[in-house]
Amino acid sequence: MRRLLVCGKLHLLQPGFHLVAKRAHLRIESLHMLTQFQHDLVQIIDELVLKRQLQLEFDKVFFHDYASFKGYSLESVMRLNMSCARHSVQPLAFSRHGKAPCFEYGTRDANTPLMHHPPPTIFPHMHDHALKVLEYSQLIELVGEHAQTGAGKRLVHAMRPARDIDGILDARGAAPDALAMLEAGLSVPGFHFEEIDEILRRVAPVGAVLEGDDLVACRSLLVAVGDVHAALLAEPCRRFGRLAALAAQLEPAPNLVSALRRCLDDDGTLFDSASSRLAELRREGASLERGLQRSLERILKDPAFSDAIQDQFVTSRNGRFVIPVRRSEKGMLNGIIHDHSNSGQTLFIEPSATVGLGNDLATVRLQERDEMVRILGRLSDRVREIREPLARNQSLLARLDAAFCVARWARSYHCVFPHFGSATSLLSARHPLLVRQFRQEGHEPDVIPLTLELSRETKALAVTGSNTGGKTVALKTLGLLTLAAQAGLPVPIDPESELEIFDDVYADIGDEQSLEASLSTFSAHISNINRILRAVENRRCLVLLDELGAGTDPLEGGALACSILEALAESDVLTVATTHLGAVKNFVHEKPGMLNAAVRFNTETLRPEYVLDVGRPGASHALLIAQRLDLPERVLTNARAMLSSDHMRLETVLAKMEGDQRRITSREREMRGAEKDLLRNRDELKAELDTLRKERRQLMHDAYRQAEAVVENTRRDMERQLREIRETTKDEEAKAAAAKARGALAEKERKLQRGRQQTAPRAAHPVSAEDLRKGARVWVEKLHDHGLVISVADGRRNAIVDVRGMRFTLKAVDLGKEREPEKQSEHVVKLSRPRPQGDGRSVTELNLIGNRVDEATEKLEGFISQALMANVEEVRIVHGFGTGRLQRGVHECLRSHPDIKSFRLGKHQEDPGGAGATIAILK
Repeated sequence: MRRLLVCGKLHLLQPGFHLVAKRAHLRIESLHMLTQFQHDLVQIIDELVLKRQLQLEFDKVFFHDYASFKGYSLESVMRLNMSCARHSVQPLAFSRHGKAPCFEYGTRDANTPLMHHPPPTIFPHMHDHALKVLEYSQLIELVGEHAQTGAGKRLVHAMRPARDIDGILDARGAAPDALAMLEAGLSVPGFHFEEIDEILRRVAPVGAVLEGDDLVACRSLLVAVGDVHAALLAEPCRRFGRLAALAAQLEPAPNLVSALRRCLDDDGTLFDSASSRLAELRREGASLERGLQRSLERILKDPAFSDAIQDQFVTSRNGRFVIPVRRSEKGMLNGIIHDHSNSGQTLFIEPSATVGLGNDLATVRLQERDEMVRILGRLSDRVREIREPLARNQSLLARLDAAFCVARWARSYHCVFPHFGSATSLLSARHPLLVRQFRQEGHEPDVIPLTLELSRETKALAVTGSNTGGKTVALKTLGLLTLAAQAGLPVPIDPESELEIFDDVYADIGDEQSLEASLSTFSAHISNINRILRAVENRRCLVLLDELGAGTDPLEGGALACSILEALAESDVLTVATTHLGAVKNFVHEKPGMLNAAVRFNTETLRPEYVLDVGRPGASHALLIAQRLDLPERVLTNARAMLSSDHMRLETVLAKMEGDQRRITSREREMRGAEKDLLRNRDELKAELDTLRKERRQLMHDAYRQAEAVVENTRRDMERQLREIRETTKDEEAKAAAAKARGALAEKERKLQRGRQQTAPRAAHPVSAEDLRKGARVWVEKLHDHGLVISVADGRRNAIVDVRGMRFTLKAVDLGKEREPEKQSEHVVKLSRPRPQGDGRSVTELNLIGNRVDEATEKLEGFISQALMANVEEVRIVHGFGTGRLQRGVHECLRSHPDIKSFRLGKHQEDPGGAGATIAILK
């Protein structure tokens, strides 16, 4: 047994700065449990820091019995390293205490004592600031809407970006398998259950008894566990390994579910059948209650008490049956007063004559209550026995729900799990929050995707162009999709896209003005950029800067913006900035590793096109827009006069480049459309050619079979004639001529047989003998469907294959390798069994007269398969009389066929054809 000891002190950022010590001893039974604990701890720390409620000060982690973790480095076992670095904490020392290694975590400053931490800063961690301005929480809320349980939604909401591929893959969990399962059209189990954390806490003490509705909640969880366990471990879903692995850890407890179903109604009421004693007590109580009601009704109807009775009904007070009596006439009816009305004018009296019956009923009800408590206690004991498995079940269901939640989000927003590499290649990227907005407004097709490709050598990208052209949207799309991808989420991009993994993402977007901190917009931007410059040293980060250099004098702002870009370029940082400043355009154009980009703008319609062109700067079009908006000409003339000739020429050149780019793109779009048409036509022609080749092969095959039958009949007639010649003549020349004719005919038969075998339908990619084994998935060419090999025989020459629940005996040469699934629409294609047509003879009778034995056997096997799929119970095989060889071959085939229950020869004058046909009964 391994033991992990965690010691730590945490500062709560609340008034008074209360110091809270946390200390926990846990028993870790496996590396998986250790990893899960680390993951949970990191999630808690992340969430509290994000809410600015906690500041990590000091951690120690001791591993006892470290030898049991051989094969794992401390770094891989304890990923808390990354979390501590994220919260300004790093490992300081490593030492051995006996056999136990020890890690100590403290502040970054080695000169600062471990138990002290620098005072908390006013601003949140820049990473968290980027999450806020890039609207990461809104995205997570959107994804969480697809969860079925609160627990699953909380897991989704807790997802945060990781900094390495292992962390990203861990965060994805089983979501890729869940998405693949949805795309395969398989039914997904429901995860609806009531959370039972509080119930498990209350049932923990020995002897604790749960209420009926609490037990029903436990039952609903176990029912969901059973459904999910069965669904995900069924044959179609078992290939989704990560889902199956989680499902395999579920513990359904079917016996407890049966007991809870037998005893409890859906509202938590105990059934009479919960125990024989409870049923007996309830019957007795019902009988006593009826008798008591009758006695009270007799009193109500007694004329002697008519003046005293207030109303003609029986009611109950304090668990006793009473009748309403006028206060003024209470002396007329002896009994016990249990209550009075609000006005005080009516008393509720239990007559003395029914007190005995009331006492008997109360006694039975008490016994019933005790029996109910006993039953609930027994069921509670069974719940207590599996309290830990129940908690694990709930956790596993939450993880599965979170996985399918992410998968449903991916399907709804056309997302894929991205590939990661050394460059940023966003293809057809869409901002998910913008997609949601347009979808709500009914304009989702109007969302224009972003394409942005940057090499690893790119240090900075300056995005310029007119206002409302989509510069900030492009910036936010890149930032949000990067965060989401590193959090393990699928994102709405083209599958061929590639993303880079960043150590952190920093963003300065929007109006950062703060009245409390006495910061202007410009000052707030500079404060943020200052913290970014200090944070990105020696780290691969993505920095997003909106309106760089704005908010102050354009000359000074331009110089400052260029200097900031140069400073960021000296670090291992990718900077994407938007700006209107011409100085920045010129600076970026001249610097290696920096690129200009422009958002495209249509100068004729004065509308942005939301397309990003990398490699050229964009014109602002301020004067053109003002002119089209009917600004007075004298104002425009004065404005042009104030601009330098160089600036005017630059704007003109940029506008011309923009127009050229738009025309080139339009032409390129037309060429792509033409190329798609050509490729589609090519594919259609290829498919048509393949179909014609198959039809030609089938026609040749049928022709060879018919020719074989003709030759076989000719051979039989010739043998009969030769036999007659031998019997009537002894001419040696005639015998020689007959032998020669017989040889020529036999050679013709061999050629026709070879042609039939060569043209027989075959799988495009035959399965090899090594791959033909039990459990293999193969393609059955004759049925045009996949099947599962149940067994192989005859030296792998034959196999029994299960196709959609029905078994067929097939030759190995008729089986092919598993085919890739074809892309289908969202509609599920179902297999329906063919029904007999006409009088049904096509699937109930097979005529084999004139066929060779091997050909007849092949036809018979296909005929039996068709009969099975048509749900036919009895078939008739016509083989005639002849020499008896065909009949013996048919019977041998039927005797060895696994789907034939029995067979017999036809009876004379009872069955058509008599003994010239065989009647077979199918299983």
